[in-house]
Amino acid sequence: MPELPEVELVKRSLTSLIGLKIKDVVFSDTVISGHKNDRMTIVKEPIESFLNIRNSTIINIKRRGKYMYFELMNDEGILYMISHLGMSGGFFIVNTLDEITEANYKKHWHVQFHLSNGQILVYSDIRRFGEVRTIRDLNDFLPFKNMAPEYTEETAKNYFVETLKSNRYDNSYIKAIIMDAKIIPGVGNIYASEALYRSGILPTRRVKNISKKRLELLFDKIVEVFELSLNAGGLTISDYRSTTGESGSMQTKFKVYGQKFCPKGHEIKTKTIGQRNTYYCTTCQR
Repeated sequence: MPELPEVELVKRSLTSLIGLKIKDVVFSDTVISGHKNDRMTIVKEPIESFLNIRNSTIINIKRRGKYMYFELMNDEGILYMISHLGMSGGFFIVNTLDEITEANYKKHWHVQFHLSNGQILVYSDIRRFGEVRTIRDLNDFLPFKNMAPEYTEETAKNYFVETLKSNRYDNSYIKAIIMDAKIIPGVGNIYASEALYRSGILPTRRVKNISKKRLELLFDKIVEVFELSLNAGGLTISDYRSTTGESGSMQTKFKVYGQKFCPKGHEIKTKTIGQRNTYYCTTCQR
């Protein structure tokens, strides 16, 4: 699943669209069929409602946690299109579908946004866990309401530490908690394992048994992993691609995730935490 760095990179790669108008929207047969059967496939609102984005101008593109949203302007005012990439979603800027080089993404396109410069913004999703939807007021979007500050905000580190020291999460595993957007947005399964290894904290340690100093270090290591991934173009294990179809290289920098031994030569252990496979070293982490 794309985590914060991958979503941020997609957002950055779409900035060339700012100022363009969405002239038309085309849906795949899969989306149309799903909506006819009340499944809300990909588009999480009635298609007729979603089509209100036609003739809207893209005035900004932003990210919040693992969500990306387009700020649009039309005759009725500001409108937002929110997208989550799910497990395998991706956006591509092309002139024709044939320019999508990855065969599965070309095959599994679901929404085409035809733009005023003649290009097409294509949303593809192989496994169909992603989504797009529109909303007039971001304050009405439930996932944003209780989301913690972004890691780049000045208040983020203090919020992270103080929230975890508030006793509310005392008996929770630290690995599960740092994947909660109410604590810090954008940390998924892979980066959680990597940040915990770099901070020397076992993923099975209860929050109440971690000192404030170690929590501060953990926050710093989450930031370090995010920045490392951004500089590496994100990670590509199976499905993630940039808007140009390129793969990232963060997976070559893993210290524990998917590894048999840690950098110091100790055997990597695995454990299911929160229904997710977790990688860690019992020697380097405590």
